[in-house]
Amino acid sequence: MPTVLITGANRGIGLELSRQYAASGWEVIACCRKPKEATQLAKLKVEIRPLDVAKPASIAKLATALKGRGIDVLLNNAGFLGRRSGFGK
Repeated sequence: MPTVLITGANRGIGLELSRQYAASGWEVIACCRKPKEATQLAKLKVEIRPLDVAKPASIAKLATALKGRGIDVLLNNAGFLGRRSGFGK
């Protein structure tokens, strides 16, 4: 079974990607900052992992937890805007 890792999986595009891949028979590793608050994601048959892409320690912790596991597709959907001065400025 192929495996996909999706960041920012708790809502919007990431949640829908998680839903679609799980429905297609993929093993889904769904990552989000606050897994306990990801109620819609918890309803899916996916593996939920904590990840904050803005924190190197969080990335390292996930890498350690998944060491040795094959990942066929990475969908890096998460991101952050930084200072809130307006997108594109």
